Amino acid sequence: MGRGTERTGPARAGADIALVLALAAALLAPAGGPRAETAEAPVADAAPTYAPAAVPPSAAAGALALRLGGTALVLDLRAAGEARPLARAEAARLADGATRLLGWEALTGAPLLRRDIRAAEDLALLEALERHLPAGGTILALPGVSRRLAALLGAASFPLAAAAEPLAMPAPWAGRGEDIAAAEARQWGGAASAGAEGAPLAGFLDALLAEDRIGAARMRVLAGPGEGFVLVHLEDAFQLGLLRPGRMAMVRRDLAAEGFSHDLAREARRWAATNGQAAWAVDRGPDGRLRGHFLTDAVETATLVVQLLPFNTSRLDMVPGLRLVWQKDGYWLYRIDAITPPASAP
Repeated sequence: MGRGTERTGPARAGADIALVLALAAALLAPAGGPRAETAEAPVADAAPTYAPAAVPPSAAAGALALRLGGTALVLDLRAAGEARPLARAEAARLADGATRLLGWEALTGAPLLRRDIRAAEDLALLEALERHLPAGGTILALPGVSRRLAALLGAASFPLAAAAEPLAMPAPWAGRGEDIAAAEARQWGGAASAGAEGAPLAGFLDALLAEDRIGAARMRVLAGPGEGFVLVHLEDAFQLGLLRPGRMAMVRRDLAAEGFSHDLAREARRWAATNGQAAWAVDRGPDGRLRGHFLTDAVETATLVVQLLPFNTSRLDMVPGLRLVWQKDGYWLYRIDAITPPASAP
């Protein structure tokens, strides 16, 4: 595996997601010279615990915490004997001492437990929903973001907010996955599981991984009557490969380009062609660097989740039954078309 590369789905072949994935130099050296980044240490077998971090929370985390009636803080997820944290969380501490997750950054080089969460992205999404979401609208999204938004937005329904958040466990924690999931549930105040899916979540994932027309029709059924929406994030595609073995094999790596340009598209396209990747999308990582999300299997390009996200093979806003209504950063929000009753016979 090349440096600066992360894989999910069958490509990781069951190996420890934190051990085999490394951060390193970009494919091409930027103008300032090559970037040298050291590979990450493996995730320790010891049970992780949270401890206060010696960094301040972001302004966005502070704003979200105030909306919850709490104060923002930063916590590091650590394993005994490890010198550096495994992940960093921004959280709201409520008046009763409970904590609620606002932001998450894996420091292992690949997603750990959950995808990265940026408080600034969630705040922008929340403000847009407050301005434009019809009262009583239903939003279908993965449990983590559903739970965060449900706590902040009373005017909408989030059917998956009560579903257990499926956590991606690294191999050293596999034997204690349910214990770690229980600890996460206690820490953040919502159900979690070691990758298990209840019926509502399984139906949502099935729809995302179905062919786009079929998936869109399933979303209409899942949303029920009234105004319905589907919310996806670019990193959801990578996360699906962690949750559903055998699906959504992906590679994620740093890119050398420093801005969105024709050079960036050429670099991504060239790397995809050279390495047998079927599709690609680009975003900025938590460190601000551009990175490519490469989808390995051509058959997956027809799935609903890929068609709703900015992969180069996607037909954005052209999936029958879904209409793009808002997009910013990694989030894409689609309105589900209402079912039109058949015209009555004259």
